[in-house]
Amino acid sequence: MTQHSVMRTEWRLIDKRRVRLFVAPPEPDPDSESPLSLPILFSHGLGCSGLVWEPTLKEISRRGLCCPSLAPDMPGYGRSEGPPGMRAFNIPELADWLARLLDHERIERAHLVGNSLGCQIGLAFARRHPHRVAGMVLQGGTTGTRMVPPWRYVTGLIVDAFNEPLYYNFRLTGMYAQMGLPRYLQTIRFMMEDDAFTAAGSVKAPTLVIRGGKDAIVADRIARLLAATLPDG
Repeated sequence: MTQHSVMRTEWRLIDKRRVRLFVAPPEPDPDSESPLSLPILFSHGLGCSGLVWEPTLKEISRRGLCCPSLAPDMPGYGRSEGPPGMRAFNIPELADWLARLLDHERIERAHLVGNSLGCQIGLAFARRHPHRVAGMVLQGGTTGTRMVPPWRYVTGLIVDAFNEPLYYNFRLTGMYAQMGLPRYLQTIRFMMEDDAFTAAGSVKAPTLVIRGGKDAIVADRIARLLAATLPDG
């Protein structure tokens, strides 16, 4: 175990709103530009929070890797304050919010890892802030209603629940409750209206697309098409 092998829960004030942030290891090295030392920014999915990345961050810490890792609860998710009136941020707004988070942390470039909706946010981030993305990993990425119709998304959530441990489903239910139904429904509309393939076609950073064999939401052909659309996928 190294001195960096601890995951911490920290709080930030961004856009005058309180944000929960999971961090491991603690500090970036401003003097190093090695790809192995650049920070990793994790982007969670719909209804979730940075807490879903806890096992990943703990494993990074356990291995004593030199790359700082940041997993925020995005605005309106988990314990981070959202916009007033239960309004939800759309995908471009969340992408720009991630840029402001990096500004706050004084991080110029990072690797980005997204899951589900977090992949759409990551692709929007890479399109809007290309100079800030060193590389991406897109895990089980949703791509909008053109490829994933609403019925498949809803039924996929139900099927996935049967493939997950009971404790994880309890944790996920708590995260959904923290978000609230109005924001949840707004965000489903935003993610279905988004065209992730248009964003993917403009991404310059090397990108790895991952799909689990039991993923009931994202079909294998969609993941393969997304990888083929990325210039360096």
